[in-house]
Amino acid sequence: MADPRILCFGDSLTEGYTNYGIRFAPYSESTKDKLVASGIKAQIVTEGQSGDLVTRGFMRRMEARYKTNTTRKPIYDWVVILGGTNDLGWGKSAEEVYKALVDLSLIPLEDGSKLLMLTVPECGAKNKSLDKRRNELNNLIKSDERDDVYVLDLHAKIPYHSMEETEREEIWDDGLHFTPKGYERMGGFVAERLIEIISELDNKAKGD
Repeated sequence: MADPRILCFGDSLTEGYTNYGIRFAPYSESTKDKLVASGIKAQIVTEGQSGDLVTRGFMRRMEARYKTNTTRKPIYDWVVILGGTNDLGWGKSAEEVYKALVDLSLIPLEDGSKLLMLTVPECGAKNKSLDKRRNELNNLIKSDERDDVYVLDLHAKIPYHSMEETEREEIWDDGLHFTPKGYERMGGFVAERLIEIISELDNKAKGD
């Protein structure tokens, strides 16, 4: 795929919220650097909004992104979606959040975009209900077998409680958001997954 256009879409973890909002370090910056270094000259648009909910504001924002006067089709080749942390914090069920994610995803899919869905990372707070609902949501995300939908298990890639304390201090900011170094790591994982999928698709196309 030549010069893919990528939309990174989500909440504060996409916006790169860190140091209590004094600074923003979106993971997309690291993603772009690693893609370019691999020979993929990606154009990346970051659409993150701190505090937003999948069940409340995501749909409106995605619709706005796709209501543009352009002849480009698809508008974005890839859309990376991460959301659910705030919804779970407000007590939403896994099923409710996942349904909203699926409804939201139809907009880019119908335009011809491919999706990379990220699982929801854990946080510093330990709560049985929250942990249970997060695990349920992540299992639903990982079980999505629709065409053109791929998954990156961010929850597994960047743990909180099982991480060594010294590393946690480098990667995690306030128990919910990452440090700039943490976002850099996150962006690297996103890039690696995209490179892996794009390579597989290219090889498949050559084989066909």
